[in-house]
Amino acid sequence: MKQSNKINIRPNVSMLSVLKFLEYETWFALAEFVDNAIASFQANEKELKKLHGKDFRLKVSIEINDSENRIKIRDNAAGIDEANYPRAFRAAEIPADTSGLSEFGMGMKSASCWFSDYWIVRTTALGEPYEKTVKFDMTKIFEDKIEELEFESTVVDKNKHYTVIELFNVQKMPRRKGLGKVKSHLSSIYREFIRNGLLELTVEGELLSYTEPNILNVPRYDNQKGENVLWKKEINFPIEDGLSVRGFVAIREKASTSEAGFALFRRGRVIEGSFDNGFRPEFIFGNPNSFRYQRVFGELHLEGFDVSFTKKGIQWDENLDLFLRLLKEDISHKSFPLLQQAEQYRVRATEKEYKDAKKVLDVTANDLEQKAPKAVADIVNAPSRVAEPDQVELAKTEKTLHREFDIRFNKINWRVSIELSYDPSLNELIEVGDTFIKEKSNDSSVRQIGIRLSLTHPFMVEYAGVDATKIEPILRMAAALGLAEAIAKSSRIVGDVRRNFNELITNLSKQT
Repeated sequence: MKQSNKINIRPNVSMLSVLKFLEYETWFALAEFVDNAIASFQANEKELKKLHGKDFRLKVSIEINDSENRIKIRDNAAGIDEANYPRAFRAAEIPADTSGLSEFGMGMKSASCWFSDYWIVRTTALGEPYEKTVKFDMTKIFEDKIEELEFESTVVDKNKHYTVIELFNVQKMPRRKGLGKVKSHLSSIYREFIRNGLLELTVEGELLSYTEPNILNVPRYDNQKGENVLWKKEINFPIEDGLSVRGFVAIREKASTSEAGFALFRRGRVIEGSFDNGFRPEFIFGNPNSFRYQRVFGELHLEGFDVSFTKKGIQWDENLDLFLRLLKEDISHKSFPLLQQAEQYRVRATEKEYKDAKKVLDVTANDLEQKAPKAVADIVNAPSRVAEPDQVELAKTEKTLHREFDIRFNKINWRVSIELSYDPSLNELIEVGDTFIKEKSNDSSVRQIGIRLSLTHPFMVEYAGVDATKIEPILRMAAALGLAEAIAKSSRIVGDVRRNFNELITNLSKQT
């Protein structure tokens, strides 16, 4: 007797239970709903504009109701029509047209299950006189192994068209800073659709927009007296058969450690590199401390590539190395050395940017005020035997940030003045003297010392700029050097300043 060799491989509804464990970021999960709306709009654009006029725009609204732990996504696209209704809610059912943003047929289901165990979809399709509502109680579906769901129908105007998805008891609710990142990432992901006026995307009542970075427009680094050059290069080259890239690479006018990098597009949507997560391969950008890492950015539209199931990564296969090599050659050619320009270009900071270093000055002064008495006492009590140098008169300047604080050690009161200068006429990186002590004390029992660090010294311009995280350690070293010199003078012997400095910077760097 002949036996059947067939087995049933059709996925059942329990497959939906694993979707809550997908590796989504909140913005990529919400993007699944936006993708579906865009795909619906693009597939029905002609009919929608025939009904509403050529200025009709797709509107997607994401409402975050924190107090009720609920998210609602509404769009005015063409809705889910009768023919696609069963497929839209069935697991792993790929749509007939996979050329748009809705290509896996899983976006709404996977994102909804990721957020919530209970969600409702209401929709009415363009030209159909019914609004259909279906409720997904995932706990009940799994426990009862429900394979079919009933939906409710109500009569509506056939010219109405929308989809509303409500997620209840949301398990991954975006809040506070997280909500701000969601807005920033979504505006970055859909920048192309927002730019061309196709999409109006609203999150929590805020209409999202994308701010274009200013592009550097200065002479070449190796000909600084030459004409200004707009540092933007158009990109358009094949990679392999059926694979190509187009777009641009440019240099930011203002460096940014978080917002530089490439955004990789596919079908008009950013797949990798949205907002503060720019695509920055070391082969092109170098290490995170390099200048090009903070200045180079670009938008690269990849043609012919596949994406991951959650649409958060390009499927490179073996083509990534080839792509990067071709791109690097294109943007570092001697006729337009964009990468070299980004690495070599130095900008003089504005007066406001220098004044923003006041916070660093306060932090350093407060810390020294707390730690210096013990640190200095340790040095004073240690032997040092070098002749005292003469007092040096310092150049005066008004471009300064200033802080003073008092300390007492070895029964002597000291007043320490620390000054950050942004006067480009000063030549010395670190100076120690009395010139910039604003209020000199007439009390002979008070010793005063002054220490100045120049923010415009070539060393600071090259290695620190106006980056507070880089200024602070250098300022601490300058303060330690000044105190070491003062100790040597107070002991009336030429101290081993270098030894004092090393001991002081060690003591001042210890955690309290």
